[in-house]
Amino acid sequence: MTKRAIKRKLVISGFSFVLLLTLLILALGSCQDSYLTQAVAGHLRIMHARQPIKKILKQDNIDRKTKGKLQMVLDVRAFATKELGLPDNKSYTLYSDIKSDYLGWNVYCTPRFSVEPKTWCYPIAGCVVYHGYFKKDKALKFASEMNEQGLDVYVSGFSAYSTLGWYNDPILSTNLRYDSVDLAGLIIHELAHQKLYRKGDSRFSEGFAETVERAGVLRWLRSLGRTDQVEQALKSWEQSDQAVDRMLKARNDLNAIYQSKADTTWMLNKKDSILNELGKDLNIKNKRLNNAYLVPISTYHSMIPYFQSILDSCGGDFRQFYDKVKRLRLGSTEIST
Repeated sequence: MTKRAIKRKLVISGFSFVLLLTLLILALGSCQDSYLTQAVAGHLRIMHARQPIKKILKQDNIDRKTKGKLQMVLDVRAFATKELGLPDNKSYTLYSDIKSDYLGWNVYCTPRFSVEPKTWCYPIAGCVVYHGYFKKDKALKFASEMNEQGLDVYVSGFSAYSTLGWYNDPILSTNLRYDSVDLAGLIIHELAHQKLYRKGDSRFSEGFAETVERAGVLRWLRSLGRTDQVEQALKSWEQSDQAVDRMLKARNDLNAIYQSKADTTWMLNKKDSILNELGKDLNIKNKRLNNAYLVPISTYHSMIPYFQSILDSCGGDFRQFYDKVKRLRLGSTEIST
């Protein structure tokens, strides 16, 4: 259940057209194997593999299950535009087979005695709370370097990719492993980023997209009369939210300890006690928890209740909801949670 709570949420996003041009120029002018080089190579691999889904559906060598998933992608894409007011472009009308289990790996870091994440900044996307790599060995090398600097580090694979609409983003072969609810959610979530993305505020942007995802999936399922899947989705989210609430409480408890500025040994013992108890409570095995492990949980989930309350105040009207969210002031105390 805990793994499901963060499933697919470690998504690299923000590689925009302007950024990729910058990266490409710098990478081509360098003989070194750098972060820029791997970013460009990974992006181009995805873009070059794109094929129109409509064209694939006409091929005879595609199995029935894959065709069904791809047709669903087009159906959800059309629904999201017509019924949810999300951008109408070619994103998710294309497919890329990346021929691997994971597209890449994200590295999250925090200080040893802080729950606040280290950020990395890019043009257009602003500052984000992860550093993404398309090759695992490079992600692990970077994670090791951060660990040697005294930071808490968490590395997690990701299987989705977004350019925030600067390119026509494809559905990936990794995404077709999702069930129908998660696959529909992915499409709606990423299109929500294209609708509204707050540069430099990952928590705001992800909380907004998560809220649109959940409400949009429910509306899509109900439009198809799939009441059984609606109940399953609601139950799954309820279980996920319970696990998330436990993790956010642990994060708050840790923050209170760190803010006390007490003796380092005492803080370390309290930190270990809280994280060990959290691991037992959520049955997280074969993983040593640390501050960085909680970064994606806080980033993606902590603001869902706030945005859901706005959507409820709009009577579920998505277009009114978007207008209200766009008027929110960045950094306003009213959205601090």
